[in-house]
Amino acid sequence: MHSIRRILSVGTAAFVLGAGLLAGSSGAAQAAASECTGGANGFTDIPDSLSGQGVAGAGALVISNPHAVASWAMQAGNVGGRQMGWGVLSTGGAGDWGPGARAAVWMYVTDDNKESVITCGPFEVRSAGTRITTPAYPTSGSASRAFQVCAVLYGPGETNGATCSPWW
Repeated sequence: MHSIRRILSVGTAAFVLGAGLLAGSSGAAQAAASECTGGANGFTDIPDSLSGQGVAGAGALVISNPHAVASWAMQAGNVGGRQMGWGVLSTGGAGDWGPGARAAVWMYVTDDNKESVITCGPFEVRSAGTRITTPAYPTSGSASRAFQVCAVLYGPGETNGATCSPWW
């Protein structure tokens, strides 16, 4: 399963960087925010300001050309009376963001032990002091449902490659 996750992570990073395709375990599939916005595939749109409990990991991304800093995390919490999980990305303040820098966050969700995966995103930000979330997906006591959040930071001169949380 590690190779499937690696293929999905690298494929989505390639999409974010312009390739446009996600390599999945059963062939190529188009990765798009529309797979999870507006209630698609069981996701719920949430405000970018929503905060929850940190679960399964977080990280920071830094590039120097242009200078930019972003942080990402997987969170879980109550959304409309249901326990859900989502990804969040925050960019550094105005002094910590160079021209041309961009960052993206996306989330993978599986309901069948990673045999198939829905890619929620990517969702991109292009300015300092910005916070964005992925739509949320219901958590479950079932061991077959799992979440993973990934992020990338890039600019015209440098890329801090995609990094992902462990599956949760």
